[in-house]
Amino acid sequence: MGIERSKNIWRVLIRLFFLTLALYICGFYGLEHIRDRKGPWVVTFDAVASRPTMIIEQKALGINGFKIIFENVNTNGLTSGKVRFDNPKLNAQPMDQTPESSQELKQRAFDVPFGECIYQDLMFLPGVVTMNLLGHEIELMPRTLVINKKQMPWDSAKGAIVILPQDSKD
Repeated sequence: MGIERSKNIWRVLIRLFFLTLALYICGFYGLEHIRDRKGPWVVTFDAVASRPTMIIEQKALGINGFKIIFENVNTNGLTSGKVRFDNPKLNAQPMDQTPESSQELKQRAFDVPFGECIYQDLMFLPGVVTMNLLGHEIELMPRTLVINKKQMPWDSAKGAIVILPQDSKD
């Protein structure tokens, strides 16, 4: 009788282990799907035109071909390119192990055409991306676009926003 009771306990423990494992796997991949389902910001930088242009796309939000045009900018040295903001490791920096700085969030800027990306939060895509481009701070957020600390709606019907040099951040 004691041997049978011992076998039953092991069966229960093994079933509990596999149930826990299945719940963990479903939870992990379910959360990964929720994080990635809307997709990243895709930004195309066009320096070939006489006016450098930034074209923003985010299909899940209905943003397709939204343009930010930089007027009266010297295009020498600018490069064109396309950036997908889906890799949080681009601005990762190892944490210091000293007690006084271990609580601080450490990120480093990384280069993008026209400037640098100074912050990105990609926990749930599309996330928030902040860039310093040609002397202007541009922040991409799902609910709004922020240019030089001024909120602007994602109005794709309008199609483009023109930024002048005097509109530069304060």
